[in-house]
Amino acid sequence: MKTIELFYSSQFPLSPLSYWVGQQMYGWTKQQTASGQWRRPKWQATPFLTQRKLWCQLEVNFRGIRLLFSTPHELDHFLSIMEQKNLPSGYQLIPGNTRPGRPNRHWLSRLPAKAKPWKFRQALCSFLRINPMVKKFRGFYQNQPVQTKFEGYYANYYEASAQKAK
Repeated sequence: MKTIELFYSSQFPLSPLSYWVGQQMYGWTKQQTASGQWRRPKWQATPFLTQRKLWCQLEVNFRGIRLLFSTPHELDHFLSIMEQKNLPSGYQLIPGNTRPGRPNRHWLSRLPAKAKPWKFRQALCSFLRINPMVKKFRGFYQNQPVQTKFEGYYANYYEASAQKAK
């Protein structure tokens, strides 16, 4: 069975792909005292969650697999990975991973095994490319695209603690 539904919310509807496409909800900010002395960077919320009054979430049920997408960035990322003939390994998907063993937190490692065969992925991707509800989802964000990076917010503490002001 194949169904697609759109849901609207005043708060950002988090999905399994949200973190992996670089949606920066929190970040480090540089701060100075009145005399110009640099303080330690502060961890705080970015304007990401407040940039829109209404959010849209796409829920796809395709042959028993449930997928959620909160932004077109997530959908594009998903399609770019799933359309590859050979799925990338966890090490290729998580650059800079130094933990021993196979990465298990990534959305692709959490995807059910029946969603990973090549024929299934081809059918799923073609379904997502031609479905009118997906076009409606993309159209919702077309006039006001989602901003993922914000000036003055850094994902890395060490980058934010650099003494040179830009």
